[in-house]
Amino acid sequence: MPAHSEERKASVFLDGKIVDVWIGENKAQVNGTVKFIDAYNPDVVPIIYHNRTMLPLQFVAESLGCDVGWDSALQEVTVTYPSN
Repeated sequence: MPAHSEERKASVFLDGKIVDVWIGENKAQVNGTVKFIDAYNPDVVPIIYHNRTMLPLQFVAESLGCDVGWDSALQEVTVTYPSN
C-alpha cells in the first residue's frame, strides 16, 4: 500500500482495482470513480494514529471485491477474496 505523504493519500491495489483514500476525507476514488466511504456517517474517514495509517476496512475490502463478515459471538471480522 503506497502512501503519498505530501497528498495525505493512501492507495490500495488488488487484481487491477485501485482504491485511493485521503486522510480525514469521507470520499475516496475506486478505479477513478468518486464514492463516499460511508454515505450515512461522514465521520468514517482514514486517519493517522501513532504514525500509522488506518483505513476503513469494510469500504476498502468491499471496493476491492472482497466479502466482509462479522461474527458477533466471537467479535471477529473476516475478509474473504472470492476465488475465480
